[in-house]
Amino acid sequence: MYPMFANKTHKEAHELLKNEQIQDAIKTYTKAIKQTPNHPDIYSDRGVAHLHNKDKKNCFMDLNKAIELQPEYSFRYAARAFAKRNFGDIKGAVLDYEKAVELDPTDAIAQNNLGLLLEEQGYKNQAEKRFKRADKLSKIEDHLFEVIDNLEEQKQAERKVNPAQRIAINPIATREKEFTTKKEFKKIFTSKNQFKDFLRFIKNGFKIK
Repeated sequence: MYPMFANKTHKEAHELLKNEQIQDAIKTYTKAIKQTPNHPDIYSDRGVAHLHNKDKKNCFMDLNKAIELQPEYSFRYAARAFAKRNFGDIKGAVLDYEKAVELDPTDAIAQNNLGLLLEEQGYKNQAEKRFKRADKLSKIEDHLFEVIDNLEEQKQAERKVNPAQRIAINPIATREKEFTTKKEFKKIFTSKNQFKDFLRFIKNGFKIK
């Protein structure tokens, strides 16, 4: 599993994109690629920047490259599906979301977005199955937060009682599956309610209700 940022320049580009400095972000991502060639995250992130810039050709060039470099990672297909939806390719988006959930059936967001597209095409029964799956996964993730919170509290209590019992944690193992620990979730969502609100937001067609 790759680290969140390939290099310092990659992180700088990410900050520029967050601040909506699109052109500067694209240039900085390009520098990051030169420093760390063939890193899928940089290509994927630059593809998102091109999406913000409404540059279809370069957007898909980068997202396709990310898939080429990491073909078994579901997020790559979900990212391209999102871009296809934005550029009006509904059928292509459906195929990519189907691939994403095939690779990772526990991806609640991909399940939900696929449901939205199926609903848009008139496949209401299929869409409802995806929505139910997404909601179920959301509840599982809520439970995961609760379990991790309890474990953290327990570990902190144990450390106060007997610090000598601390054990080393394998940093590589903790990152083997993205978005499966509280630390990973917090990179995107700052709270459990925020994640649930986000799912509700996309399920309502990206509208606040």
